[in-house]
Amino acid sequence: MSRYRIVLEDLEIRMYLGIHDFEKKAPQRVLICAEIDVTSRSFGKDDIFDYDRVVAFIRAFSMQFIETQEDLVVRIHDHILSLGALSATVYSRKPDVFEDCKSVGVSYRGD
Repeated sequence: MSRYRIVLEDLEIRMYLGIHDFEKKAPQRVLICAEIDVTSRSFGKDDIFDYDRVVAFIRAFSMQFIETQEDLVVRIHDHILSLGALSATVYSRKPDVFEDCKSVGVSYRGD
């Protein structure tokens, strides 16, 4: 059985994310990354991890409100594991928080 990692990098959504009043009033850009560890006996269509379901789950957060990045990444992580992944690391980043900083983010790893 082969073990491999699927990498989802910088899926951008717009959502309400944060505890500050200004973060609750206007949507902001959020970048999501995930590293998903899976196994497969073969690489046939019936024996692969369907990452389209992960992308659809993440896109469903568009224009929704969540208070913290920590909550967001745990929700995504739990969904990935529910699809049969062995483990995953999920990152969220807010690229527009500070002018002098590329992004502010959180990562979560669990098995």
